[in-house]
Amino acid sequence: MCSQPDGHPPGNACRRYKPKNRTNYGTGAPQCQATRVVLEGIVVYIRSMRRHPYLWLAGLAIAVVSVSAAFAGERFVPIVAQIQGANGSYWNTEIWLTNVSESPASYAMTFLPAGQNNADLLLRGNDSHSIGPRETVDLKAIVPPGKTGALKIVTSDSVLIRCRVFNTHGHGSVGQLVPALTRDQMIGPGSRGILTPLVRNGQFRTNIGFFNPSENPVRIRVEIWTGQGKLAGTASYALDPGSQVQINDFLLQFKINRADGFHVVVTADGPCAAYATLVDRRSGTATFISPAVR
Repeated sequence: MCSQPDGHPPGNACRRYKPKNRTNYGTGAPQCQATRVVLEGIVVYIRSMRRHPYLWLAGLAIAVVSVSAAFAGERFVPIVAQIQGANGSYWNTEIWLTNVSESPASYAMTFLPAGQNNADLLLRGNDSHSIGPRETVDLKAIVPPGKTGALKIVTSDSVLIRCRVFNTHGHGSVGQLVPALTRDQMIGPGSRGILTPLVRNGQFRTNIGFFNPSENPVRIRVEIWTGQGKLAGTASYALDPGSQVQINDFLLQFKINRADGFHVVVTADGPCAAYATLVDRRSGTATFISPAVR
């Protein structure tokens, strides 16, 4: 994750409208239930076609198209927060959704709390909300107080997502933009993600986090490499469906008190979002680090 804010945490408000009767924590979409129905139908259909190779291939093509359609418009923000942090920091989250088309669009959002099995939340369909042509919606109070986790956002194809996680410690705020990712943009079987640089000294510390967007458990393996190319340690983490975890001051967990230019290699047996945040201990400024996926 990152650092946290000072001052006045944004209230439960959207600048475009009063969020009365809207709970931003779980504005999901019916696509989740549709996904389950589509997948169950695909399994039944393909089983029935096994004795007919040509029909089976046609069924497989339909399966691929149907799954792609079911996940269309689905993106995940791997870390969001509204929580007290280290050294007086206080972290909060803000989302901007911009409809770049001349037609109305829609969005739905579900908060996935850290450290728990969120399989039901991943599949739950919640109310969607409209965005007018060329309109931008600014959403605050997305995360319940005292919580961290991830966001699932389902939107029309014309909607751009920008997420800022920021620290209001002091007289202003400092923050970082966190990307909204599709499953295809994450680490998966056969690929690896490299997070660099990892630093730990008197001024900086590095946090690392992982998020599992799937309905199945995922096991993650991490290798830590020094700036001189030596293996400094390994670790593995098991993530439940829809679960998110962040390891604060990551290198200290391996009794590494000082590190300059370290990097980690992340592999997983399922889809996984990985990230690091480089936090300035003095100012509370955080820099978001996305992995290079190879």
